[in-house]
Amino acid sequence: MRKRSSGSSDLPDDGFKAVFRPILLLALTVFIDLLGFGIILPNLPLYIKQAVGEANGNAAFVGGLLAASYSLTQFLCAPFWGRYSDRAGRRPVILISLLGVGLAYIFFGLANDSLWMLFTARLLAGLLSSASIGVSFAYVADVTTPANRAKGMGLLGACFGLGFMFGPALGGILGKVSLSLPAYVAAGMALINFVFSYKFLPESLSAEERAKLNSPDRPSAWEQTRQALTGPNAGLYVLSFISIFGFAAIEQAFGFFLLARGIANDKNLPERFGYLMAFVGIIGIIIQGGLIGRMVSKLGEGKVARIGMGVLVLGYVALTLPREWGWMVFLPTIPLSGGRSMMGPAISALISRRTQGGQGLNLSVQQSFDALARTVGPLTAGWLFKTFDPTAPYYFSAGLTVFALLLTVAVPSILAAPKDSEQAK
Repeated sequence: MRKRSSGSSDLPDDGFKAVFRPILLLALTVFIDLLGFGIILPNLPLYIKQAVGEANGNAAFVGGLLAASYSLTQFLCAPFWGRYSDRAGRRPVILISLLGVGLAYIFFGLANDSLWMLFTARLLAGLLSSASIGVSFAYVADVTTPANRAKGMGLLGACFGLGFMFGPALGGILGKVSLSLPAYVAAGMALINFVFSYKFLPESLSAEERAKLNSPDRPSAWEQTRQALTGPNAGLYVLSFISIFGFAAIEQAFGFFLLARGIANDKNLPERFGYLMAFVGIIGIIIQGGLIGRMVSKLGEGKVARIGMGVLVLGYVALTLPREWGWMVFLPTIPLSGGRSMMGPAISALISRRTQGGQGLNLSVQQSFDALARTVGPLTAGWLFKTFDPTAPYYFSAGLTVFALLLTVAVPSILAAPKDSEQAK
């Protein structure tokens, strides 16, 4: 049997089932990160409306700034955490993240409608959550073979869907009780997961592998980052950025879109927004939790990523059509979630397969690009919403995704599988 990409004295090397439990714990970590991110979304327009005094383009732009503050710190800090995990191991970084995120959400719960406290809490949460997602994907790369890597990363991706599903839905329900209650619940889940991970999560990098990644002969941290940014994964980082950019517009501007179209009002917005995001999550779970491994095995990562892009474009355009609450609102979310659920794991698996060492750095650089998309995306969506009309962010995202698809056709090497990475038998 083919060996994993990284050795470990704590984990057996006898197939995907043997490493399912630690991957499941990581999936829970990713779920909690996305839950904490999504749980405040249904109530965010109301927070901003209280602070700004109106739910129009100005409020949407302020909301974009708040969302961007979270993602900006992720963008800046994710590569640092990835490099540190290559040196110190994945487990301590993940534990630091869980503990810190729990404390950050407690602070957010205490903020209520104070903007400076909300911004401070989101910056702190971004700093610490950036330590977990990319490192979790690196952990999966450590313990899986090329043949089942997309399956493992799809499981983590499915928990993105679960976070989108339960986060906004739970936030909408709990927000009716108290605006601060969703944050306290997210904090409690992070701290409980810290306890479980401390007790049950093994290290995925052996001492020998960590020593190899920190050999004096290896380039400096800045040189490694430069090599990652200019190496064979550079095009994949761009594709990952584009796929997240459009979803950032959905996360930030969709609540204001529903208000502007008369599809929701101040009273039912949290509930309706939560239902829609729950539906998005269900579709993501079906694809990433059960189908993505089979699709990649049959078609390869590149073809799956291209199909995802085409489906995503259809979803963005369809999203601009509904004007009444009902299935015409829910149906466009199927291609949106489906396309994103195909792109994400396929691109992550390709990045991992092309990386010979330093999985933590390379996959965290990908998460840094994703965080940059979540920084720029909400700001761009808010500006387009204010300057043009509520549908402008989605047309822009569709056009950007078409550009990405055409780029992969013009430069097929971007999505080409590495020649030296054959499927394990």
